[in-house]
Amino acid sequence: MFIFSCEDRFDEQVDPPVQPSTTLLSGQAVIKILPSRKGWVAIKETLQPQFSITQPIREISWMNSDFTQTSNFKPDDGWSLIDAVVHPSGQVTAVVVQLDMRGGADHVWHMKALRFKTDGSMVESELSPLPITNDPIPFFPLSYDRVKLVAFGENVYVVARWKYNYIEASRLIFINNQLTVDWQKVVEPDHYVGLIGIIGGGFDNFHQGDRYCFVYADVDSKGDLYVAAPSTEELLINHDSYFSEDLTASADPATYDYGVAVLTKFSSEGERLWAKLEGHASNTRLLGMRVGNNSVYFIGRQKTGTEANSWDAWVYAADAPAGSKLYESTIDVQDGDMFWDLQPLQDGGAIAVGSTGYTQNPSGLSVSDARKALAVVLDAQGKMTGAVELPQGPVERGSEAMFTKVLGDGSIVVSGVHNAPGTHAPVYCDGFIAVRGMEKQ
Repeated sequence: MFIFSCEDRFDEQVDPPVQPSTTLLSGQAVIKILPSRKGWVAIKETLQPQFSITQPIREISWMNSDFTQTSNFKPDDGWSLIDAVVHPSGQVTAVVVQLDMRGGADHVWHMKALRFKTDGSMVESELSPLPITNDPIPFFPLSYDRVKLVAFGENVYVVARWKYNYIEASRLIFINNQLTVDWQKVVEPDHYVGLIGIIGGGFDNFHQGDRYCFVYADVDSKGDLYVAAPSTEELLINHDSYFSEDLTASADPATYDYGVAVLTKFSSEGERLWAKLEGHASNTRLLGMRVGNNSVYFIGRQKTGTEANSWDAWVYAADAPAGSKLYESTIDVQDGDMFWDLQPLQDGGAIAVGSTGYTQNPSGLSVSDARKALAVVLDAQGKMTGAVELPQGPVERGSEAMFTKVLGDGSIVVSGVHNAPGTHAPVYCDGFIAVRGMEKQ
């Protein structure tokens, strides 16, 4: 289903107003909010209990400068929207996926890139993986949430985990009214991804069940692409064999530490420049990655003890030219803390957003219902120097800041969820969008 208003709201470059404001929405989390000339583009998600396969329920919402919706896109039945980005022209590129299991174990992933033009029309392009040259390992479709888009000008990078868990990066160029693959490269060969489930069902806080299916990507000012894959023993073994490298030498198998992520850098022309194993995996959960300030930032949470509140928000920075570690920092605000997203600031610091005030079963995956949305200011060494006030939902349920963007005047926009469930609470939520001036920090 595609609904799009043919207004001329993208005819000229006009940034949306950035006066401090709070907008509350009903029934959906706002997992991404991006400025788009005169207005905004949001990705909204309807939360759902954990099933055997994670299939997100998402839609794109075009909004006026006051965050009122003007049009939206929902994928056809059987398809799932995974990600979307906004280009300087105001056009939007999105990716949708479908799993065809009619062939039994030999199921097929279908993936399409969609280009929404400012005149109300849409261009569609089927995406395909590179040919498989070996006998791949068995594959279970644990999650659809396995694609990341990154805009660079009017072009877009697509990083996707395909069938058999191959990870590939593509650069799509929009020319002659169509999306065309400029180059396509293997990031990681096929490797096993294990299944983690919540006993008794419920909501999967912090994507504990499918986090190893995720891919992370961002681009620097030159157009070089950075791709991170959550690291496991199987990934390292297959990576080293495929690329004739020895990332395993940087791991510590004796302590089951296989690093947090394998970071690969590509030039804008598609040359594979290097791959590095980043971080130590002991009790660390990767939840996001960003590039800026000539650095690559990894964010998430780290387990610090055996108590229910023994989780701190975690940030790790590596230098972008070579992937060498710059610093690692944990942030303890109140009880359990975590980061979903981070945006670098011009002074070398960053804004990081997530959640605080939660507890988790020390020997399990169950997260408390109560938690608060969190936004903090970090200095150039990842230390907390201030906080940003965000809207909070009912104290007995959860609030999380899920995405942030630094705007042209230095203000920030944050989106997320409130009135959300813990692991076993009834699954429903509302969303929020908050614009905050730097004076609020």
